[in-house]
Amino acid sequence: MHSLTIDQITKRYRTGTEALSGVSFAVEPGTLLAVVGHNGAGKSTLLNIVSGLIRPTSGTVTTDTGRGRLMWAPQRTMVDWSLTVSQNIELIARLTGAPASAVDRVLELLDLDKVRTQQAEYISGGQLQRVQIARALVADAAIYVLDEPTAGLDPAAGELVMEHLRERAASGATVLVSSHDLDAIERTASGLVLLDEGRLRAHLPIQEFVRRAGATMKVRVVFAEPMPEACPDRLAAALPPEWTLETDADRAGLSVQVPLATGLRPVLAWLPADLRVRDLSAEKQSLRDVYLARHAERSPAPESVMVQQ
Repeated sequence: MHSLTIDQITKRYRTGTEALSGVSFAVEPGTLLAVVGHNGAGKSTLLNIVSGLIRPTSGTVTTDTGRGRLMWAPQRTMVDWSLTVSQNIELIARLTGAPASAVDRVLELLDLDKVRTQQAEYISGGQLQRVQIARALVADAAIYVLDEPTAGLDPAAGELVMEHLRERAASGATVLVSSHDLDAIERTASGLVLLDEGRLRAHLPIQEFVRRAGATMKVRVVFAEPMPEACPDRLAAALPPEWTLETDADRAGLSVQVPLATGLRPVLAWLPADLRVRDLSAEKQSLRDVYLARHAERSPAPESVMVQQ
């Protein structure tokens, strides 16, 4: 069984810059783990260390691939410019022992079949990015490491790539991927690692991270008829401390914001039984919402977001 373990990784460059400091976490087989953080947080440095491109100043990375291998796609474009699209992918297939059918499969998967005979230097930037991803995906691997694979791709292509990575993880592979596409991460990743200024701030399942980061849910309630005049004051008096209430001026409805973990049942129990509800909807904050809110304030101190489970 393959495994990937990062143990107390620190990386200092000759300039004195500390790109990573004491980062530790493990990635289980069958997991798609997203590495997130703002530019300069240390994501690419971490993935380059995991891939074996650079050495850490201290700490260890254990990549036990069993009988499999580790496949890597960097953030920077690294293709053979004089080769055709198909030849670029065939080269990696031959080096890794992947069958010829795998080349056709990734060409079709990444919508590259129509440019397969064109030289790499004559295709678009988005197509180049797809070629680079195809070179990583052409071989079956125990571990995939991809640095910003959806950068430069249109939304549909980015969604396709992330969904395919999810399928690779579901088949038992370990997938470590960095991305700024937080919506795609929330839909496809098993969990996330949050880096800030080279330090590990969180390693959690995504929904658990969203919950612990203080995400909220806005519940909108519309009544069958307007509330009695005194009802808004009664509701406000019974409002739990962490909730916020906004009542429509015509008393036809209200909006209440609650912690995400609260759920709908306590909200319904808080409403007076004599008020007939005509419509109810809930809007939950997403990973993007809580990340952007925290990033606007700078990333949280380690104690304010639970680090690893």
